[in-house]
Amino acid sequence: PPEAQAGLELFYGKAGCGTCHAGQFQTDHAFHAIAMPQIGPGKKARFEEHHRDTGRMRVTGAATDAYAFRTPSLRHVTETAPYGHAGSFATLEGAVRHHLDPLASLAGYDRAQAVLIGATDADFAVLDTPSERAVIAQANTLAPVDLSDAEVAQILAFLETLTDPRASGGRLGVPGAVPSGLPVAR
Repeated sequence: PPEAQAGLELFYGKAGCGTCHAGQFQTDHAFHAIAMPQIGPGKKARFEEHHRDTGRMRVTGAATDAYAFRTPSLRHVTETAPYGHAGSFATLEGAVRHHLDPLASLAGYDRAQAVLIGATDADFAVLDTPSERAVIAQANTLAPVDLSDAEVAQILAFLETLTDPRASGGRLGVPGAVPSGLPVAR
């Protein structure tokens, strides 16, 4: 559709999304720090007391990898909410808008954007600590992009085209059981 075509042109042009979200699966498979809000328990060893998730740095130990997370594929992106490595955004629009100005988004993050069942204040410990939030902001490498609301809507229309309705319907069927033994929703 014309709105999705306009979104494609923005995605690979003015908005710069295609810099990281490129190729067959719309991902460069690289790690980027984009000031994504940190929620939840984070990653830590048993002896550590913090709640932070330092991303790729946790694996490499390199300070340049702090708060960098792998670029996710955008295939079927409309079916993969919540968005962000910690599920910080319940909507795709929220995630797209975060990319427009990561520092402003992090500074003004509204925890209502996250859908967390049974969330406690501990899940927001990093965001509620100004020094922790500042470290995440300092690691950001994504420059702001100025897009109108209409242009954001066009990008969202393009992203919707990356979902195959036949695949979303489960053309392979729903399994009767899974190895974990957990119930399977039908």
